[in-house]
Amino acid sequence: MKLLSIKRSFKVFTDLKFAIFILVLISTFSSLGSFIEQDESIEFYKLNYPLINPIYGFITWKFILILGIDHVYRTWWFLTLLLLLGISLLSCTISRQFPVFLTSKEYFFKKEKNSFFKLPFFIRIKNLYYIKENILIKLQKMNFYIYQKKNIVYCYKGLIGRISPILVHFSLIIVLAGGTFGAFKNFKAQELLPKGEFFHIQNPIAVGWLTNIPTFNIRVNDFWVEYENNKIHQFYSNLSVLDNLGNEKKTQTISVNNPLKYKSIDIYQSDWNLIGIRAKNENNNKIYELPLFQLKNNSKSWICWLPEKNFSNKANKNFNTLLFDQLQNTFTIYDNNGNFVKKQNVYDKLSADILILEILPSTGLLIKYDPSIPIIYLGFGLLMITSLLSFLPYTQIWIFHNYENSWLGGSTNRGKIQLEIEFENLIRYTENLILKSEFAKK
Repeated sequence: MKLLSIKRSFKVFTDLKFAIFILVLISTFSSLGSFIEQDESIEFYKLNYPLINPIYGFITWKFILILGIDHVYRTWWFLTLLLLLGISLLSCTISRQFPVFLTSKEYFFKKEKNSFFKLPFFIRIKNLYYIKENILIKLQKMNFYIYQKKNIVYCYKGLIGRISPILVHFSLIIVLAGGTFGAFKNFKAQELLPKGEFFHIQNPIAVGWLTNIPTFNIRVNDFWVEYENNKIHQFYSNLSVLDNLGNEKKTQTISVNNPLKYKSIDIYQSDWNLIGIRAKNENNNKIYELPLFQLKNNSKSWICWLPEKNFSNKANKNFNTLLFDQLQNTFTIYDNNGNFVKKQNVYDKLSADILILEILPSTGLLIKYDPSIPIIYLGFGLLMITSLLSFLPYTQIWIFHNYENSWLGGSTNRGKIQLEIEFENLIRYTENLILKSEFAKK
């Protein structure tokens, strides 16, 4: 009884409906993970998914956090679905597809003429002593593998069409294994750094359970913004990767969609900001770093005030507010009442003793490490190839002859029209042989 119950449980995994159901669940939750931002802070979800007026009436930040939808691909229930699909594919491959493939490799003969009546294509022809040999030569030219036992012949071709479904399942298992491996070993971090600074990865957003954070350092050599018609066209960061001894291993200028790749780690250009200015008071020959403040969220405009204790004299009493809206070494000056005064360039003196030396930018970097990507790409590459190969037909032809007649029949799992054409050509070829033989007798 226990063995019977185990077999019944095993059949559940080999059922196509069960595999499709699991696949639908995985697709649904994957699309949900694409719709809802992943690995963000709790404040982000509270702001974008409030309890008041929830999206679709039920998607709130509490709903997202309780179900773990903020990190769908690393939740225990999503990994369980991947495991169940993998078990289903493996069970189906072992219990169904392997036996079909092994049977396809074995030759079996039809010893009764009545068995030809069950085939989709068959014909009875007059038996001549050389008919069988000529038919076999013709089938050999059509790339059939031929087995013969006395007066019985079995031929087949397209065995790759039988093994391809096994390879399709194997490819899907590789993809699932890669995704599961990535959930345990990947990490994502974000850094906002001023030009000229060093950093090591210390602000991870998401870390896999078995991930070891790398210890190399990165230096931001330079940062600049490219404008086109006074609009941001692209922004760039020049980075250097350094080992623990300070030796430079790699230098590259990155931009959006053009990351730096180093030891399976991708460093993307994600954002930028202005954090301050350097100003010089030539009266006391001192240089000051003054912070810039963003006017409002997601707005590329910054404001700065010159403190009177450091820049107080008669020349600058009519202005103390500086506005920056581009990283182009230009800014706008306003007076204490908010009235426009003039536009100014960096390195040009504001007054007889005040000089703006430099605008201090910072670059936003997104660091991602996912060792499963090559595995997943390999799985999808095999999946595309094997899916195409699985459409190749597997064709079989049998020949049985006695003293008076020969029986010729064939079948295929797909491409019946092609087999019908090939079978028709084979019949015509055989009829021509018979006609030539009868003509030669006359």
